[in-house]
Amino acid sequence: MSDSTSLLTQLTTAQAGKEATVNELLNALGAPSFGGRKQSSSGLSWDYFGGRILVDGVSTAIANGTVTLSASTTNYVESTRAGVVSKNTTAFTPGSIALYKVVTGTATVTSYEDHRPWLKLAAGKLARSIASDANIILTHAEALCDILEFTSGVSLTATRNVVLPLAAKQYTVFNNTTGAQSLQFIGASGTGITVANGKRAIVYADGTNVVRVTADQ
Repeated sequence: MSDSTSLLTQLTTAQAGKEATVNELLNALGAPSFGGRKQSSSGLSWDYFGGRILVDGVSTAIANGTVTLSASTTNYVESTRAGVVSKNTTAFTPGSIALYKVVTGTATVTSYEDHRPWLKLAAGKLARSIASDANIILTHAEALCDILEFTSGVSLTATRNVVLPLAAKQYTVFNNTTGAQSLQFIGASGTGITVANGKRAIVYADGTNVVRVTADQ
């Protein structure tokens, strides 16, 4: 957003060729448009804008595309970190880039919400109480946090898993549960890292396993 004295080209009342100025302004602001809904969307065809995104440090051009939505349900349109856009009818997948939550009727879209997370005000801390003596799986929103602290409303009787998405990401974790049991931070597959009760650690999901960066001694 510009200041009261804008750096952007402004339209004037008597200006000829306003459409050219508007098009150039939109091109200049196009970087965060990846995944945005295109006006050409109709029926159950959800058209989206591509764009240029960073994929593991490589500037990668993603083409415009279309996702076919499921009828009479809620569709979660999301992208992988590589720019592959798809939808499911369950929830945003932990580790994915959330784009839109779309509600459909039998043949058309009835409403939608823009969930693109381009504005991240802070790293984000999750403080979650484990409600039962069992493993937990982070939701999409929880997995976006960089700091994870776990307490428990019950006393844990064994080491419990905290299942992280295997998309590459580093977390600072704190096992603040009761019961003197460890927590194992692990993906849906691969190996994980065990953090003792009362300890903090920095762990890294590398796409295959969860590995330790450093920990309390």
